This record gives sequence, C-alpha cells and structure tokens, in this order.
Amino acid sequence: MKKKILLVDASPRKHGNSAAVVKLLASDLKDAEITVFAMRDQQCQPCTACAACQGKETQHCVLHDDITPLLPLINTCDAIVMVTPIYNHQITSQAKLFIERWYPFFNVEKKNMSNTSKFGKKAALVCVFWGSPRDTITRYADWTVQNFSQIGAEQFQTLVMDGIPGPGDVLKRPEYVEKIHELGNWLAE
Repeated sequence: MKKKILLVDASPRKHGNSAAVVKLLASDLKDAEITVFAMRDQQCQPCTACAACQGKETQHCVLHDDITPLLPLINTCDAIVMVTPIYNHQITSQAKLFIERWYPFFNVEKKNMSNTSKFGKKAALVCVFWGSPRDTITRYADWTVQNFSQIGAEQFQTLVMDGIPGPGDVLKRPEYVEKIHELGNWLAE
C-alpha cells in the first residue's frame, strides 16, 4: 500500500524556494501517494474559534474553503511536511493559518490531545530563509513541529536552511539538496 504524504507549501511566493523544496520532495517520493497543497493557490480562511468542530469524533469545520475538504487526508495521511519561508523570525502567516485550522483535531481528553484516527504519522517542518539567526530558527522550528502531534504525528524532523537570498537559490546549495533527499528517504521509510 502506498504511503499517503501531504506536502504543504506555505509560501506566498510562486516559484520560490518553498515551491522548489516541495517539487524536489515530490519527485523523491514518486512511489507514494502525494498531495501538494500550495496555500497561495487555495482559498484558506482563518479559524474563527467558533467551536462547532469540538466534541466530535471526526474532523469537521463549518468554514467553506479549500482546507476543510483536506481534513480527512490530514486525519489519515502517513506523513505531513510543511515548507515555509521565515519572515521576521517566524513561519509565514499562511503556515500559522494552516496549523490553526487543526482545531477540529483538538480533544484535551484524548491521547496527544487529538481525536485523529491515525497516530504514528511523520511530520517535518522545513524552513528556508536568508538572514535570521540560524540557532533561533532551529529552536523555533523544533518547537513548532511538535504542534503536529495534534494531528497524530509522533515522529518529527526539522530542516533549517539559511543563507538563501533569492527564489530557487536553495537548489544551488548541494548540502541543502542532500538534506532534502535525506528527508524524502525518511518519509518513504
């Protein structure tokens, strides 16, 4: 059975480094069932904290956008990877919005505070940026990816790639391309 892997491109920039990383990962994972969700190309509304999704056994959201139909895949996937640039020492607002839309998975009384039907997922957060302090972003990425436990993730990786000034420049750094391939291998295991 093919692994189901969700690749989320949380960059507002088309043809940027996040898109390049997602494309390379998708190519490496050709034996998996890949879904690419580029937030800039989707209608994505922020969570309104209406709580209509709470107390349910399955994930439901009253918002009518492109994230709501993705909830079943988030529930059943084997792995999820979010790729984001870093702006002002943080993930993009698009990445934050996507994470906040996991509220339908939140249940404080369940394992990992999650009502997912599938635990053991792999989760990775890939951060690409130019000039932020690497050690700060590494700590931030390691902390942020732990939030993926809310959707059933139990194995985590981060990939922090700094010194990337222009669109697509990540592919000009052989050490980063190798790290992306290593991440793809880990996801495929």
